[in-house]
Amino acid sequence: MVARSLLALLTLVACTSVPRSDSAAAHIDYWEALAALDSDAALVSARTPAERAFAESLKSLMVGDLEKAETGFSVLRLLGSDSVIRSAARVMYVAALQYQEKWTALAAMARDSSRVDPDRRDKASIEMWSLAFQALPAMTSEFRARSENVPMTVSAVGTPLIRVQIGNRLFNFWLDTGSSMTMLSSDVAHSLGVHPLVPDTLEIVTSTGRIAAQPALIPALRLGQLVVRNVPAMVVDVAMMRMREPMPTGRGAHLKIDGIIGFDIIRRLDIEVDYSGLILRLRDPARSRRIGDRNMFWVGMPVVKFASTGGIPLHFALDTGAQLSFVTETLLEKLQIEPQRTENQRVGGLGGEISMRAPVLADLRVRLRGYPIIFRGTVVRAPVYQVLASLDGVLGGDIWGAGTVRMDITNGVFAVGPASHD
Repeated sequence: MVARSLLALLTLVACTSVPRSDSAAAHIDYWEALAALDSDAALVSARTPAERAFAESLKSLMVGDLEKAETGFSVLRLLGSDSVIRSAARVMYVAALQYQEKWTALAAMARDSSRVDPDRRDKASIEMWSLAFQALPAMTSEFRARSENVPMTVSAVGTPLIRVQIGNRLFNFWLDTGSSMTMLSSDVAHSLGVHPLVPDTLEIVTSTGRIAAQPALIPALRLGQLVVRNVPAMVVDVAMMRMREPMPTGRGAHLKIDGIIGFDIIRRLDIEVDYSGLILRLRDPARSRRIGDRNMFWVGMPVVKFASTGGIPLHFALDTGAQLSFVTETLLEKLQIEPQRTENQRVGGLGGEISMRAPVLADLRVRLRGYPIIFRGTVVRAPVYQVLASLDGVLGGDIWGAGTVRMDITNGVFAVGPASHD
């Protein structure tokens, strides 16, 4: 059903709990703690009030207290005595506003930045997009059932395809945690009478580069019994809304994408993707059960926390729009391991492909909520930074082949395991 790449799919190898390592973590300084997203260690190591306030705000963000994080970062970006802290606080303040879809506040920041330096406006920044969205009514979601099983199909590259109703028409949408907002192909937007909100063309950063897009509004969309209204959207040219199907003998055909359910909608849901059963389970996260400590959080992008077999915390960005998962040089240094070989790779994503020659790990053994996981044939790439943090890898679209994957960022849950039934 799915063409397998050189990176084998994330494989669940057991369902028995593995005890945590009792080895004590070495003392790390403040900046090392931030790089490891260890807010507790950063609080202990903080030397100034600004450093401590930043660590407290980061902790608030990671435990889901967005309003407290927003307040803390807002003060630090203006009053912090440390220029590095001020700059990082500004980025995290934007992340907190974006998650809460506070477009008016973001637009005010965009206007301030334009006055300071009009030549350095980034067309892909969320502040620039906010200028188009600032006057829109708030997006709302309505659950017409506590939980629901929605049929899904799987594309030739392994991505779940779900039926989305807009107006009286049905379309196939992909699930992409790496897209901050929902997307529409330009031909679909035209057929629905969805027009750009402003004449300016902006940009989206993808796993393979930048592509042009325009802001728009979807009045309402329906996914099973879930209805979402006033959905800000990015309209992308139909030629870019394609991903090449991998073929063992050469290049495959392009697969068209009608649209993408982005993180702005995904974050409102408790989603369970049952890959083998071809079922998407949707729940209202306000009624969902928690599973232990939080291991999924938002720091400008969704991040999942794993642990090495020795108990070392590992943080992976969750970007299911990237075709393949990978690890970074940060992880190699942290775990003191070396790649076994080097291979040529073609990596696909929205808008195209890139070719590279990269080191490869034969396998990487980690734990997710106590369950042993193996990544096989994992590509090693350059470090991925999110503000002051240095991430250990990126979970791509190949995670869907792991079995049943649950994502519930409201309750901080990311899990892989056997199918569950309500």
